[in-house]
Amino acid sequence: MFKRKLFWLIIIATALVTLNMTLLWKLGDVAHFWMSIVFWFAVGSLLWDNHHFLKQSEIKSDLLSTVAGTLLIAFILFKSAGVSSKFDPFLRLAPFLSGLGLSLIAVGFQNLKLYWRELVILFFHGTPSVLTLPLVDFVTSLTAKFAYYSLWYVGFDVTRDGNYVALPTGRVLVNGGCSGIEAMNYLLGLAVVCLLMFPTKQNKALVIGVAVICGFIINVFRVAGMALLVASHRLDLFKYWHEGEGSLVVGMLAVVLFGLFYQFMLKRDSKLSQSSGN
Repeated sequence: MFKRKLFWLIIIATALVTLNMTLLWKLGDVAHFWMSIVFWFAVGSLLWDNHHFLKQSEIKSDLLSTVAGTLLIAFILFKSAGVSSKFDPFLRLAPFLSGLGLSLIAVGFQNLKLYWRELVILFFHGTPSVLTLPLVDFVTSLTAKFAYYSLWYVGFDVTRDGNYVALPTGRVLVNGGCSGIEAMNYLLGLAVVCLLMFPTKQNKALVIGVAVICGFIINVFRVAGMALLVASHRLDLFKYWHEGEGSLVVGMLAVVLFGLFYQFMLKRDSKLSQSSGN
């Protein structure tokens, strides 16, 4: 009975992950596609470490939980059939809803705590980008201001009119897509993954704060750089850094910088442990 249940859970989980990843790729959400691999890998790793929970005979789902999980998965399949844009919030919510539905079928409402780390990771995978939608205009304005001040501070003749950052020979408009809120959400999720998989004894709020600020600042520099490219009439490079592979490189840079910071935190943990041991 257990082996048959596990078999079907694996089949359904594989189908849901494949469906979500296929939609992301088909609709052109490349950045979220590659970030999804990181989050799914983290969840898979945690599930493998804790797979013995499901083998315990006393841990099972009741009828209500099974029905609720089945209906949730049916809803995901129904909604997925109608997704036609990469901006559909459902694509970001689907991983968490999938994890919740599978958990209900596997262990029921009363035992969801057994998979709280996996569910938290899936929640921060895409849900924050939906919850922060009302903040896009505010963050966009903030990004324009910081891009303006960064150029002004180093001596450029720059002005700002609303969300326009202008130099004497050209200007750029900072819109919602350039706000950096997406990068901030990605790094927030990555910080949660790190804290759950590689716990640190240091201040958890500091880790979260550094992740979000890192995503914001790196994007501010990107916007300032694009303003300089437009002013220099290098529209080819502007397109590369705005829409092409350059935008992904900037995201990777933010991830690497946060990774270095977290590595420093882990090394600090190690030194503190050695000091207390002595």
